[in-house]
Amino acid sequence: MKIFAAVIAVALPGGGALAQSTPPEDPSLIAYLQQRVGEAADTTRYTAALTPDGKTALVYLTGPAWCGSGGCRLLVLDRDGSAYRSVGEISVARAPIRLLEREDHGRRALGVQVAGGGIIQGYEAAVPFDGRRYASNPTVPPATRIDDAPGETLIRADEEGRPLPPSPDKP
Repeated sequence: MKIFAAVIAVALPGGGALAQSTPPEDPSLIAYLQQRVGEAADTTRYTAALTPDGKTALVYLTGPAWCGSGGCRLLVLDRDGSAYRSVGEISVARAPIRLLEREDHGRRALGVQVAGGGIIQGYEAAVPFDGRRYASNPTVPPATRIDDAPGETLIRADEEGRPLPPSPDKP
């Protein structure tokens, strides 16, 4: 079974890029997610992508435990040996999720869609890195509203999330 999406960027007219996914298995990521979602595993779906350098995984969680009227949860995880560690958790994000060309403290900012939860006119926000973590809420500073910022799409809006396999300790 294929589980984790790696990214190959394909140039699009107008300078944008769209990530194409070829999902290899990543047991370390699945183990991290199973531990992170806990009891919500039965109703959790996820879409994952690697940054082009292969060092950071973006994991978009959907389901009742992760989504509200403003969007769903986006985990930003760095590979640390054979494990993952969190460098951000964005509470209200909507796909598409983009890796922007803009950098903050040596890391590229993330572009997420912001809509719902009282926001009438949706927009894209740049979520910066502060040197330790990505900002947690794209609707307030330090995140900023952007228009047509260059970058590449890592998680498309039309991607259907995958169910999380049951933990080995569950029947």
